[in-house]
Amino acid sequence: MRAIFIRPGESTGNAGVPCHDLATIALTERDHEQARAITANWVEAPALIVTSPYTRTRQTAAPTIARFPDAPVKTWPIEEFTYLQPAR
Repeated sequence: MRAIFIRPGESTGNAGVPCHDLATIALTERDHEQARAITANWVEAPALIVTSPYTRTRQTAAPTIARFPDAPVKTWPIEEFTYLQPAR
C-alpha cells in the first residue's frame, strides 16, 4: 500500500486573516491553485481520499474528489492543533 499526503500550504490563518475557530480556516486563492495543479498532474485514481473535518483539508481535497468522482471519500476525526483551542 502506498499513501500520499497532501498538506494545505497557505491558509487564510497563516496569511494573516484572524480566525476564532481553527476548524473554519480556509485556503487562500494561491493554495486553491496549488491543489488544482496537484490534481491536474495526478494520473492514477486514488483508492481512498481521506480528509479531516477542517475546512482547509476539505478544500485541498476538493479538486481530487472532482477529478476522481468514483474514488471513495472518508472524513476521519483528525484534528490537529486542538490543544490551541479549548472549545475543541
